[in-house]
Amino acid sequence: MQKLLLPLFLACSLSIAQTDSTWVSLFDGQSLSGWRANEHTETWRVEDGTIVCRGKRSHLFYVGEIEGAKFKNFEFVAEVYSETQANSGIYFHTQWQESGWPDAGYECQIFNGAPLKPQGYTERKLTGSIYAVRNTWRSPVPDHRWFEYRIRVAGRTIQTFINGELISQYTEGPEHWRAKDKKGRRLGRGTFALQGHDPDSVVRFRNLRVRIIDPAVRSSTAPIADLELDELISFFSDKNFPLIDLGIEPVNPSLRAIQRRDARHFGLTLGYEVPVSVDYLPANVALFMDRDTPVTAAELKRAKRAGQKIAFSSGGDTWLNPNRIKARLQAMKNAGLAWRDLWVPGD
Repeated sequence: MQKLLLPLFLACSLSIAQTDSTWVSLFDGQSLSGWRANEHTETWRVEDGTIVCRGKRSHLFYVGEIEGAKFKNFEFVAEVYSETQANSGIYFHTQWQESGWPDAGYECQIFNGAPLKPQGYTERKLTGSIYAVRNTWRSPVPDHRWFEYRIRVAGRTIQTFINGELISQYTEGPEHWRAKDKKGRRLGRGTFALQGHDPDSVVRFRNLRVRIIDPAVRSSTAPIADLELDELISFFSDKNFPLIDLGIEPVNPSLRAIQRRDARHFGLTLGYEVPVSVDYLPANVALFMDRDTPVTAAELKRAKRAGQKIAFSSGGDTWLNPNRIKARLQAMKNAGLAWRDLWVPGD
């Protein structure tokens, strides 16, 4: 059982500057006081005690007095309501800019999914994703329902929670890879911004509030020490790949919690969380079990040429082996796979 204790997590002090009950409202329910919209300001309005985005691309930045709009360690909560196939997001550690997608800080995704588009783009970065860094390809909530979105940043660790469930987690190291258009995705200090994505994306926000965590609080997990592995995970997250391992064996609840924590750490979904049986995969799916022997780029290329979708399994192991994950991702990259080459349960 020692292998199960190998995951790279560190203990941390969780003392905070204010009590857990000290939440401060960021929205008065009546106006956009303390907020400032860029570009198409008409995208934003207040209706029935909610902030509504409906219109062309625009971002609504918090510019109020709390923390001078320069937050470091915090918990941010908003209640969110997404209409059909609406795309939006919540930025943090960002800063005001006149136009465009915010360059600074991280985005936490709001998108509950859309029908599969066989010949087009299908978003695999859904609600709860730390966008393009640690993704979930399954939305934990449907459209047309209010849900609670909580973002926690302490030290270098980012966590997203939907209705209290931990969805994504990432700890930023001193060195990390980012795509050319996302070089500003790094922690520091900054404000929040709500995203108005496009005229067809209607999203409502209410009960926006924040509480400050002591700046001295350290990260709750360690970053991935293998920089090449960290780069591969971030590369495929940015490129919209659903990273799924169908072959981790579910065990007792305490060890399952470690498995799930590891899965968040490496940006993976475990098969028993879906769930799906590897005994009943569609005929067009090529399942590669790489517990003992790494998969090769040549094998993946052959499967792709044969028109098969690709899936991976750790073959009933009980822990996520970083070396196995790294070899798998390297083979995927060397094979030149596209995001649509991977099989997703339910497609």
